[in-house]
Amino acid sequence: MNNGEFQKGLKYEVFIGLKDKDSYDEVLSIDGFRKILSEICTKKKISFTLLTQFGGYPHNKGYTTETSMKVIIIGINEDEFLRLALKLKELINTDTILVTKTEIEYSFM
Repeated sequence: MNNGEFQKGLKYEVFIGLKDKDSYDEVLSIDGFRKILSEICTKKKISFTLLTQFGGYPHNKGYTTETSMKVIIIGINEDEFLRLALKLKELINTDTILVTKTEIEYSFM
């Protein structure tokens, strides 16, 4: 704890859909994704938050909607975050993922 004092840092987010890039089917469940993410983050001691969403986007075969996962991570270096994001992309077998980086001020109270 830091007595409510804010510190500067970076918040990383990865948005990843659950549709397989080859079949365009959701072959992995939300619980399956949660298990994969938890195993990776536990092994590497990465703190994370996972949110489940629903989204849609155009692609080379038209337009699709899918379950989308949003992983939020604070307190990790950029290289480690990018390795995590690419590993998730590979394990899900999806075409693309969206990653963001935002400067924030945060406090654990």
